[in-house]
Amino acid sequence: MIQLPKHLKILCCFAFFTWTLFAQNPELTASGDQIYCPQSRIPIVTDFDLVNNGGTVINALYVQISSGYEQGTDLLELNASFPNITSAFDASAGKLTMSFSSGITTSEIINAVKAVTYSNSQANVSGAREFSITIGEANYLPSSGHYYEYVADNLITWQDARADAQARTYYGLQGYLATITSLDEAVLCGEQTQGAGWIGGTDEAEEGVWKWVTGPEGLAGGVEFWRGGPGGTTTTFAYWNSGEPNNTNGGEDYAHITAPGIGIEGSWNDLRTTGETSPAFQAKGYIVEYGGMPGDPELQIAASTTVRIPVTTATGDSRCGAGTVNLTATTTTGILNWYDAPTGGNLVHTGANFNPSISTTTNFYLAGEAPGCSTGIRRTVVAEVLPEVNTPGQITFSNCDEDGTPDGFTDFNLNSIIPQLTTNTAVDVVFYSTRFDADTNSGSNVLAGVYNNASGNTIYAYASNASGCFHVTEVNLQVSTTSFPDSFSYTLTTCDADEVADGMATFDLTQASSAMLNQFPAGQNLSVSYFRNETDALLQQNEILSQNSYRNETADEQILFVRVDDADSGSCFGVGPHLRLVVEPVPQFDVLNEGKFCSNASSFTLETSNAQDVYDYVWQDAAGTVVGITPQITVNQPGMYSVQAFTSYGCASAVKTIEVIASEAATITGDNIEVIQENGRNQIRVLDPSLLGVGAYEYALGDAIGFYQDAPVFDDVRPGFHTLFIRDKNGCGISSIEVAVLGFPEYFTPNNDGYHDRWGSLGLDASLYTQVRIEIFNRFGKLLKTLHTFDASWDGSTRDQPLPSDEYWYKVKLTRNDGSISTHSGHFTLKR
Repeated sequence: MIQLPKHLKILCCFAFFTWTLFAQNPELTASGDQIYCPQSRIPIVTDFDLVNNGGTVINALYVQISSGYEQGTDLLELNASFPNITSAFDASAGKLTMSFSSGITTSEIINAVKAVTYSNSQANVSGAREFSITIGEANYLPSSGHYYEYVADNLITWQDARADAQARTYYGLQGYLATITSLDEAVLCGEQTQGAGWIGGTDEAEEGVWKWVTGPEGLAGGVEFWRGGPGGTTTTFAYWNSGEPNNTNGGEDYAHITAPGIGIEGSWNDLRTTGETSPAFQAKGYIVEYGGMPGDPELQIAASTTVRIPVTTATGDSRCGAGTVNLTATTTTGILNWYDAPTGGNLVHTGANFNPSISTTTNFYLAGEAPGCSTGIRRTVVAEVLPEVNTPGQITFSNCDEDGTPDGFTDFNLNSIIPQLTTNTAVDVVFYSTRFDADTNSGSNVLAGVYNNASGNTIYAYASNASGCFHVTEVNLQVSTTSFPDSFSYTLTTCDADEVADGMATFDLTQASSAMLNQFPAGQNLSVSYFRNETDALLQQNEILSQNSYRNETADEQILFVRVDDADSGSCFGVGPHLRLVVEPVPQFDVLNEGKFCSNASSFTLETSNAQDVYDYVWQDAAGTVVGITPQITVNQPGMYSVQAFTSYGCASAVKTIEVIASEAATITGDNIEVIQENGRNQIRVLDPSLLGVGAYEYALGDAIGFYQDAPVFDDVRPGFHTLFIRDKNGCGISSIEVAVLGFPEYFTPNNDGYHDRWGSLGLDASLYTQVRIEIFNRFGKLLKTLHTFDASWDGSTRDQPLPSDEYWYKVKLTRNDGSISTHSGHFTLKR
């Protein structure tokens, strides 16, 4: 027997123990890559097996949604009853824990896993779900094949956490601070592993250059994953919180999964190794990752399956008018079902290509589904029927050969062809000279504006709408052989009856249309249009559209061109200058005394004047009775009369009126006016109103506008000159006369302010007197001033010296025209 050295014996025993330990681990295998039918339950496996040859005691088994988990809607359940199993679902981690009693058997565990189901409460669930099934508590991520564990250790430093993680093992796998290199890892380690903890990233070697320095990345000398602060760049993957890493407090060199409720769930921030004073920014533990290290054993203590929700894409289709459309679709998994309603409804097709026949725009609804499922997420696919362009395949369009050369060639206005193709203003029409260019809308050989058929009698119209639908029409151009009779002309005449006699009037051209149509054989659907000149008529441009209200543009007379076309085909039947418009002038004349005619005669002569031509006249009284038909008539009754003149064509003038009034303006003389002065009061009166005339009169003093009164007497009239107005109540005029009322002011104020600066007589009528003498005295009888003329006045001074305020006396001596003398005396006040 070979005796081994002691140290070799120990090494061999350790190796045997290690091999035995790892060899005895249970082995899990699972299969399942299924399609999920929304709002249903589905087993997470299609098959599952557990081999436990070593007889390892299994106290629990863990099923976790390790990828794609949606908290609040995703659910794992043990959908059967097992006496040796209790189960609980942790919604925060997306993990179902099945705890076993000591009497559990392997077959019971297998059947329990097969009874675990997944469901989601939302109808619009999306994405894929990966399930990990493991006998250990660490979370398993199928995409990495690694295990992850959160270790609680309040206020542990990053360095201590790194050392502790390296000291941990999991079924023989070497632990290390987690290096998170994918979103699946970030979600599993952050959102589904509750706890704020250290991970293996740091920039302590170079500020702003973040590297993974633990695990396989650490063995490789560190792997950079971020460069810079907030808004920096990554070449791999990073999951920093908003505004991180920011090194706010300095020395924040270590990556840490943010505490729950701080910013983006499961994201990272940078901390000092001891954390901060706020509990929200203190380490509560660390994340250990197992797997990927040299010497790690191959384990089968975890298995994974997948449930997928189909993601579809679809392409709708459109066509011009009714017919078949081609709808195509793809799906990530499952079969493609087409429905006629967003929910429920009928299954109308299955497959990637669907070719329904439609007459109106129709919505179909596509879902990727598992066989037998009808609750998949449906997307709308539109099969659109676009508006067709309905133009004829071929038309013939003719124009008249009225260009002065009867050679069968003439100009065609292409825009005039469009109404024969379509009345839809939303359709655009382009003309081409070749069929190929029209069919392809090439943009070459385009015809526009005016086209002469000498270049070809067939052109092509490409008609299209905004939807891209189009149709091509062959247009055959034809030169008409019909025409109006030679020298045919029709005249429309009207009177220049508007306010201005300018030879302009408004015509209803439709009154001539029947005469135009009568020049061609009956029984045809012809239309008449009018133009200002021959070019417009030939090219059908600038048509006079308001035919019933056209105002001539040349004074007195204008010639219009007439065009007659077939209203159905647009073919020209005749063009020419066949309508003559004539504006007849209306009578122009005056009436003597138009308005009112006042007279005291027993008969009255009414007459016209300034007539511009020889007219027929009609005179009427107020009752409408004709009282004369000559330019001048005599009537013997007052009243209202009217006259209207007519031309030989029948154009009537405006009606002119004259009112005959048996009255006259007043005749007034000074002999019929009396001024009475008694007791310091003055009165003006008309002595005998009957001498004024035959009218009915009223009186006003000082203002022609009035106030007028019926009485011919005015009391309390102030001294001075006054105008008496006498007005005829019938409107036959106002007469006036100046009346003098003699008097003398009671005071004056010679202060040069423009008011009462001088004292003198008022109302002194020089026509009644030959001489005047006015003497002014002071209170002591001293003569101060003598005035000798009718308009003389005193300024309150003597010998150029102003006199003081006081009472002063005057004596007036007036010599009348007949030699008699009148005297007046009194006193007045000088005020300064």
